[in-house]
Amino acid sequence: MSYWDIGMRHIVDIDGQPLAIDVEVIETTALLARENRPLDRRLWQIRAGEYHPVLPNQLIRLEEDQVTFFETTPLPIVNADQRLAA
Repeated sequence: MSYWDIGMRHIVDIDGQPLAIDVEVIETTALLARENRPLDRRLWQIRAGEYHPVLPNQLIRLEEDQVTFFETTPLPIVNADQRLAA
């Protein structure tokens, strides 16, 4: 049986908080909203100990047989002076 004991097909973990989801594909902003995380955060997917950046509004396919791990970090603040070319 592919369902978890709680009746949901997918489990994701964002910043250590597990969340049960019953959809196969989810958009990153919807995922952050479901977890009550600020939408202005950078989202990283963790696979085998490696961090992979996830783009805003990117669709993510969730696996039924494993927990998908994510972490959020604040977006870097770039000053106008740093954007100027040398």
